[in-house]
Amino acid sequence: WHFDSADLDAKGEQLTFHYSNASPKLSLDSVWRARPGHGPAEHWVTLANQSGATITVTQQESLALTNLAVPAGESAQAWWINRGGSNATREGGTLTVPVDADFDQVLVSDPTNGSSPVPWMDFQIKQDEGLYVGWEFSGIGNIHAKTTSTNPTRFALGVGLAPDFKTDIPAGETFLAPPAFIGCYKGDIDDGSYTLHRFILEKLLPSLPPDQPYPTLAYNLYLDVGGTKAHEWDVLGSAALCKHLGFETFVPDAMWYVTDGDWRWDPARFPRGGGPIVDYTHQNGMKLGLWVAWTHGGDSSYPQALNIFRHPDWATEVLKPDWKPEDINWSTLIDLGFDPARDWAEQELDRIVSDNHLDYLKHDYTPIVTQCLQTNHRHHYAVDVSYWSTLGYYHVMDGVKQRNPNLILEGCSGGGHIKDFGYIKRVHYVVTTDTLSALPDRQSIYDSTFAFPPALLMAYTYENFYNKDADRPLPFFWRSASMSAWQIDPTHSANWSPEEIAGTRRATEIYKSWIRPILQDVEVHHILPRPDDFHWDGMFYWSPSLKRGTVYVFRPNNDQATQRIRLKGLAADAQYHIRSEDGSIAEETRAGSDLMNAGLKVKLPGKYTSDLILVELSK
Repeated sequence: WHFDSADLDAKGEQLTFHYSNASPKLSLDSVWRARPGHGPAEHWVTLANQSGATITVTQQESLALTNLAVPAGESAQAWWINRGGSNATREGGTLTVPVDADFDQVLVSDPTNGSSPVPWMDFQIKQDEGLYVGWEFSGIGNIHAKTTSTNPTRFALGVGLAPDFKTDIPAGETFLAPPAFIGCYKGDIDDGSYTLHRFILEKLLPSLPPDQPYPTLAYNLYLDVGGTKAHEWDVLGSAALCKHLGFETFVPDAMWYVTDGDWRWDPARFPRGGGPIVDYTHQNGMKLGLWVAWTHGGDSSYPQALNIFRHPDWATEVLKPDWKPEDINWSTLIDLGFDPARDWAEQELDRIVSDNHLDYLKHDYTPIVTQCLQTNHRHHYAVDVSYWSTLGYYHVMDGVKQRNPNLILEGCSGGGHIKDFGYIKRVHYVVTTDTLSALPDRQSIYDSTFAFPPALLMAYTYENFYNKDADRPLPFFWRSASMSAWQIDPTHSANWSPEEIAGTRRATEIYKSWIRPILQDVEVHHILPRPDDFHWDGMFYWSPSLKRGTVYVFRPNNDQATQRIRLKGLAADAQYHIRSEDGSIAEETRAGSDLMNAGLKVKLPGKYTSDLILVELSK
């Protein structure tokens, strides 16, 4: 490689180093970007093939740091989190290991593996300072960190595509080594998380429509009125309940359409199509969303449907003549790395949005594939399937958003299987876990907020479905999800008592008036241990701009009636007014130093009870 030149853009934010190679003729740009405000610096590489022939590119790291130093006399801890996709209890987790002489840690991220780590790693020095890295890509890749000497004061770090990666780049095309980032901070890991949260919300998140609060309070209709047996009047009844409870976006889930690939309102159950539901929702001041698994093919005979037999080469598998969809929502997948399939998906999404006058689109399992048996697709080596599939998915999402700038996008992907920093450049919400229960919700929010702001983590609630003690339609359950973006998903609403309905309305009122404003710039403090359904758990959220915050506290299956909770992140010499929604503490004014050192003595009346403690800077 020969260094040719470097240039800085007009804003002074992006520095590009230009290199060339004579034989084969190639050009390479190494790009660094550091934008004003909170957050990290980013780096990526582009490699242009000017040779006139196809070249094979092997692993290209997005970020390689070979000589990081731990301050003399100090020790570091490496932190990472698992996605917790299908169930955060089994697949989630916050993990730490010491950076010692034996430190050699590889995090392999996989968009189809709900237990794989988020492509993020943090290195914390005591409670004083730290460094974090991450990867803005959804395909298979890894972060590899290891000490480079027996005296663990120095270590190396690589972020990017997997070591066995390779792919072909035809003449005239350009290869991208996707962006990675690195950030430093003072304080503990929650302080580092805050700088990353601000970066995500201010610089990565897609633009939001001006007339929709963020996060929206969403109501999801799936099982509550019969699932795939529901009719028009059932859906309209659920929309009425959505309005009555105070939710703002009504989202029919995997129950409205004919079959996989045939994304129409089922004419047998909805003979007037979706028109009455569209009209009712919008006339009552709500937004309308739909669930679509648009990379699933089926065997529908409807002319506009994605019948996989019409396009067998789009599928990730080679279909047998007697192939049948296994089950609704679990049919074969198309590979968005194949241009014809990608182009169809783009047109189909535009049609779905237009025909249904959608404000909100939720897409599910799974737009990114990691395995494909076809030989005529863009991938050639198996190890590059997810790379091209990811780029195809990004192309579809970027185009749909560009053509529908006020559309809100929710990424479900079989729950939180896709949970990374490239994904959140294409969606406004990431489903945080797919087990819609109090404990997995709180575990997932605990884990994921080390890397992601709670406003974009969508938590769901199935009442009386998984755990009949924790998942009753009571404040304990609703608060387990309303620490983040909250999407209620009733299953037995017809059985709710008047008191339960009133309590749900109260929960939405508190969310709108107190919780949601705080989420705009919240500092998340992990003040109690990760939830385990036995020990008390909770978190403290503080808004620097509003100068107020919320202590979420939960007493699960525990006989202990009281718990002392010490807050974090307050000004020691300031005075704070504290009160609670359910009376677990006395209303009073106390010094920040007292709240952080002596703490709050909280009393909850029984198992599976909770409270919101409201903290405000005294004027």
